[in-house]
Amino acid sequence: MSIQRPESEAKIAAMFDRVAPRYDLLNRLLSARQDQRWRRQLTAMVPYRPGGRYLDVATGTGDVLLSVARAHTEYQEHLGVDISGEMLAEAQKKATASGLAPVPQLRQMSAERLVLADGAFDCLSISFGLRNVVRRDQALREFYRVLGPGGVLLILEFFLPRKGLLAWFFQLYFHRILPFIGGLLSDREAYRYLPESVGSFYTPEAMREALYQQGFTVATTQSYLFGACRLIQAVKGCN
Repeated sequence: MSIQRPESEAKIAAMFDRVAPRYDLLNRLLSARQDQRWRRQLTAMVPYRPGGRYLDVATGTGDVLLSVARAHTEYQEHLGVDISGEMLAEAQKKATASGLAPVPQLRQMSAERLVLADGAFDCLSISFGLRNVVRRDQALREFYRVLGPGGVLLILEFFLPRKGLLAWFFQLYFHRILPFIGGLLSDREAYRYLPESVGSFYTPEAMREALYQQGFTVATTQSYLFGACRLIQAVKGCN
C-alpha cells in the first residue's frame, strides 16, 4: 500500500474542485449517513458563547458551518473558510437557501495562513480536513493564534484503527470499495488519495502531542467505528 501525503495546496484545491458537485452525495453514500451523526456530535460540543465568533476551517460544502449556525444562534458570527473555490460555491448555495439570518460568511483561505485577527474566535472546528493540510503543525499554530483564551478547538477526523479484524475491514473498504464507488460517481484519483491520506496522518497519540506542543489541552475525545473516527475537543490555555 502506498501512503500518500498532500503534496501541495494547489493540488489539494484542484482535487476538491473536481469532486465538489458530488461530494455530499458520496459522503452520505460511503458513510451510510454516519458522517451526519458525527457532525451533529461536533455541533453539540460547540460551547455556548453569547456574542461569540465561530470559525469552521476546511468547511467544504458547509455542512458543519450551517449546523452550528442553526444550533448556536447566540454567536454573532459564523465564518467558513476553505482553499477550494468550487467547494465554497456549493456551500454558498446551501447557505443562501438555509433561511439563516445573518447568512454565514464564506471566504477562500488556507488553514496554514488564516488572514484573521489574533484571538478573534471563541470556537474553531475542522472536519475531515486536517489530514489534507500540507503543513499540519503550521495549521495548528494558526488555530491557536486566532482562538482567544479558553477558546475551543474541535477536530473530527479519521485515524487508522488498531490491528485486528476491524483494521483489515477498514483497509479493504477504504482502499478497494471506496475508490471503486468514488470512481464510478466522481473522480477515481481523488477517492484513491482520500483514504490513503489516513495512513500518513497522526496517530491519536501523536495528535494529542501535537496539540500539546502548540499550547492546547485535550479535554475530551469521542471515538466512533472502534477508533477509526474520532472527535477531539481541545482548549487553548488562558495564559
